[in-house]
Amino acid sequence: MTVTQIDILRHGRVLTPNLFCAPSTEPLSAEGWQQLSTATERYRPDQILSSPSLRCAQFAEHFSSQSAIPLQIEPRIQEMNFGTWIGKTSQTIWETDQVGLQQLWSDPLSFTSPQGESMPAFIQRVTAVWDELIQRYAGKQILLMTHGGVIRVLLAQSLGINYAQTLRFELGYGQAVRFRVYADGRSSVCGLGLERLLS
Repeated sequence: MTVTQIDILRHGRVLTPNLFCAPSTEPLSAEGWQQLSTATERYRPDQILSSPSLRCAQFAEHFSSQSAIPLQIEPRIQEMNFGTWIGKTSQTIWETDQVGLQQLWSDPLSFTSPQGESMPAFIQRVTAVWDELIQRYAGKQILLMTHGGVIRVLLAQSLGINYAQTLRFELGYGQAVRFRVYADGRSSVCGLGLERLLS
């Protein structure tokens, strides 16, 4: 049976602390760079796909170059567009839009970011690229360099749960989730919170 392994690695810690959602130009901190270096030290996938956000793409380009692994920048695995919340701390958002933040936590499927993206639109674009990947890279080992929200969408799809339930999983900076996808399209989660990936 053909099995496709997809490892989804969250970017490392960013330079500016305590941001709810960093802007796309926010770089990794030294700690964040080390987290990703540790995660990939003994790991050589067949293909890398990365969000274009600097905190993902910068390390993905380095890893690709150092390890001679093909890299594709994939805009559809960017974080949800949180609109006017981007670049603000969670505390600031809580003080200015407590209702919106509570809705995201308690009823995310009805949430739309202020001047940003709706949760259903976000889920649709992430699951669409997933469906393409499992066809294009069947039988391969793939790395996605991406964001916490993207990982939660794919956890929900694989486990047959709703997005709100994935908020119970802790997804730390520089940690990965490993999925195995089978020939019939079913998938399983065989690693969560991984700090070191092995081929």
